[in-house]
Amino acid sequence: MIIPAVDLMGGKCVRLIQGDPNKSKVYYDNPMDAAKLFVEQGASMIHVVDLDAAMMRGENFKVIEKIIKNVPIDIQVAGGIRSLKRIKTMLEIGAYRVVLGTVCIKNPNIVKEASKKFGPSKVMAAIDLKEGVPAYYGWKEKSSVNYIELALNLEQAGVGGLILTCVDVDGTLSGVSINDVANLKNIVSVPIIASGGISSVEDIRKLARLNVEGIIIGKAIYEGKLNLQKALRF
Repeated sequence: MIIPAVDLMGGKCVRLIQGDPNKSKVYYDNPMDAAKLFVEQGASMIHVVDLDAAMMRGENFKVIEKIIKNVPIDIQVAGGIRSLKRIKTMLEIGAYRVVLGTVCIKNPNIVKEASKKFGPSKVMAAIDLKEGVPAYYGWKEKSSVNYIELALNLEQAGVGGLILTCVDVDGTLSGVSINDVANLKNIVSVPIIASGGISSVEDIRKLARLNVEGIIIGKAIYEGKLNLQKALRF
């Protein structure tokens, strides 16, 4: 599954370089324009990230709600979702599933409770690798936990799948960190979605060989390096 990303900051569709809010570029003043374009090009799911919520500097809830209500494909929501109440709210407004990040490290019981209450199909866990270790709180803090150990704990907690983002290459168009994805794929049995640095059909080909469930692509599409329709056909 090829999943285009819509990252929200200040109500606009942006992309960051290596998770740095000071290295952002606005691609659409109205994120709905990006979402509708992806629908027209054949996407079956969009990955929507609330960067402000992830970094604890506000939120884009109304924008997310508008996208969900007006886009006729599945919307996977991430960013700042750190309580059962917030998970419930996102699912109630129509999110296909939520992606949990910081709580996977800081409060793993919420992950377990959410998977049990809402079902594994509605709960994904994000592992954001920065300099080889999981990062959280909008990639500002780094954990001492090994990412493989974290992944095994999350699998045991009952999540429906894992999203592995290599922050060091995210937004750089420098290629996917294939070894990190391969290592994770060899250890866990839950589905894996790869993200970060994907910039070419060759990157997609490498990940397809690993039999990952999906690939999240952002900047490569916005910068015209990768055609979404061609990627979907591939």
